[in-house]
Amino acid sequence: HPPFSWMKIMKFDALELQLISNIILLIGVFVAIGTIVYNVRIAKKTQTAIFLFESRTDTRYAQSLKILKKVHSSGKSFRSFVFPPAGSPLTEEEIRECSKFQYILNFYERVAVTIQSGIYDEDMIKRTSYSTVIDTWNIAEPLIKALREEMKSTNTYQEFEWLAGRWKSQPLSAKRGWFFH
Repeated sequence: HPPFSWMKIMKFDALELQLISNIILLIGVFVAIGTIVYNVRIAKKTQTAIFLFESRTDTRYAQSLKILKKVHSSGKSFRSFVFPPAGSPLTEEEIRECSKFQYILNFYERVAVTIQSGIYDEDMIKRTSYSTVIDTWNIAEPLIKALREEMKSTNTYQEFEWLAGRWKSQPLSAKRGWFFH
């Protein structure tokens, strides 16, 4: 009996060794690609979480949204902010309110652009801000239409419009479960 030898069992020629080497390399490439995709997803969710937490402490955002809703509930026409009656310029308070309107509209325009660009996770933002985005769009739409008319531009706040339209056509589904009825 000759002694046991792995070399006798594992006799490979150059072609077989090259094939094994290529398979191992291919597995390594797939693992690397999977790791990159996973890390990008995690980074996107992390960026979104940071944005969501920071926006909770954005006092200008909160004040701007409050003013937009206050003016809306007062019944005052948003159109009058863009086209004030002749001989009746905007008051100092109305100018400050316009600044708040611009802040909130620009805020949601940026949110829409970052979602479109793949920077923020749309699902996370939608789950936390669906009602606010839809309500804000519904309230601000007459103002945006007046701004577009005044600027002779159809693309003013078009990304915010895209986001609101997208979410309206795909509403947030109600959760059902132990804590939700």
